[in-house]
Amino acid sequence: MWSKKSMIAIISALSINAVYSNCFENAVPVEKEKYCKPVEDNADMGYVINSGLQDVTHLSTEEVNLIKSKLVKNGVVVIENQNLTRNQQVDFTKMLGNIVVLPDSFEGNDPDRNFPAIQRVTNYWSNGTWKGKTNCFGCYWHKDGNFQQNGYMASILYADKVAENRSTTLFLDNCEVFKQLSKKTKHHLSESVFTVSVRDIPDFAKGKEEDLALYPRVKRHKGIYRHPENGRICAYITNTLITEQGFSPHLTDAWLEVTEKSERYTHYWKKGDIVIWDNLAVMHRAGTSSVKGPGDRTPRMLYRTQVFI
Repeated sequence: MWSKKSMIAIISALSINAVYSNCFENAVPVEKEKYCKPVEDNADMGYVINSGLQDVTHLSTEEVNLIKSKLVKNGVVVIENQNLTRNQQVDFTKMLGNIVVLPDSFEGNDPDRNFPAIQRVTNYWSNGTWKGKTNCFGCYWHKDGNFQQNGYMASILYADKVAENRSTTLFLDNCEVFKQLSKKTKHHLSESVFTVSVRDIPDFAKGKEEDLALYPRVKRHKGIYRHPENGRICAYITNTLITEQGFSPHLTDAWLEVTEKSERYTHYWKKGDIVIWDNLAVMHRAGTSSVKGPGDRTPRMLYRTQVFI
């Protein structure tokens, strides 16, 4: 007969093994790391952090760590009711990691001259003129910074001026969708290594040659990968479908499956919102700019920064 104490110990051990075994039980081959962290597999994209973060310009170390931990767990987090200057947004971003500065010509030819780390995500040029009906930056599913050799990057988008619930950003969970994919798609992704060049980024199509030349190396991404912090198995795919193995029509099917089956979060912007997302865990795209249609000239002023985590 097993004693009560022995039974508790056995159950505990089995529970721990069940958590860690998730690292290895997959329908496709994935590298088995020498060390595997417990899998955090209950992401809640769009998780709102309300734990006393009244002012992100004055954060304690514990509060910074709270933001980072919630981001790792959920992929997308929201901090509401903030009031940031451009300087304060840069300072807040630096609390989270090493800030990213992109060349001016990568900023949609609309850089903020005073703050090179900030990208203006707006419907008005910096000179005050309307960008027009057809201008749309990031209007396709993508991951920020996937051409960078350091692939673990977070994006921070702050709403300085926006008509409430008139603008949206869409997110999909690359890790959650892995569980929904067909065996066929998992197989094809597992055999694919995607390559991303800075010259493949649609939003950088008008980038200056001297700026593009700053990023000569192609970044490699395995089609199936493990998130380095939360241990989740994720599916990687890009809109260009460029791989080391060459183009395959199966990848077109995989793209459709990933973008159609994935769990999504739609953020409806309000003034003072900060949305932070983990580019290893999610893809995103610009949503509808206004319920009034593309001709709406209501100012929409959002500012993006990026950080290597």
